[in-house]
Amino acid sequence: MTPARQTSSTILGIIPIIIIVIVILYSFSHNFLIIDTCPGSHVLIVTSTARQCFPSFNQTVIVNGTPYTLNSSFAISDGSVIPLDFRFLGENPLLYIWNQNKSENPGSYVFLTIPDTFKMHMQYVSNVSTEFIIMNSSQYVRWVNSRGTNFKYVSSYSGRTISTWFNESAGCAGYVAIIKAVSNSAFFIAPNETALYDPAPNATGACA
Repeated sequence: MTPARQTSSTILGIIPIIIIVIVILYSFSHNFLIIDTCPGSHVLIVTSTARQCFPSFNQTVIVNGTPYTLNSSFAISDGSVIPLDFRFLGENPLLYIWNQNKSENPGSYVFLTIPDTFKMHMQYVSNVSTEFIIMNSSQYVRWVNSRGTNFKYVSSYSGRTISTWFNESAGCAGYVAIIKAVSNSAFFIAPNETALYDPAPNATGACA
């Protein structure tokens, strides 16, 4: 075989290998060919643009040192994982409404509106015993006018740790809530309020 033919045969033999390598690299870069393996203490986060392994603990995944529930939604941009400000409960989005710590002076209270078409989940811890009170709009007006002596509420919970769902707002925009110290002293709360989008087919609660 002449040197020219040997060179030609070598090139023809290399071309299929180059094509195979290109196909493999293209498949990996477009998520067509992915080996879904992570170390035992990690969880695979999959989005439409990327897949990455992150350390996990029970039902949480640790992203940049912050724990998030495994059903949280994530976006991946330029290799960075960004936990979005909502997650899903079943097929309905669960939105984070309020998670900023707050302090109130003696005799003051926190006022909260409860959105229509949502079910609210209020969680918080406080440094003193507090009341979390849900009222319809008429009850709140009477409560304000009576300087807190009118005690007719939709519901009321007290303590330093509160965790409760309110579902009557799924078809009604007529509710508010307040948080106040039982002793009317100054207080501090660390809240985690979420709202589940779950509109009712008919009017609910005070609107029914």
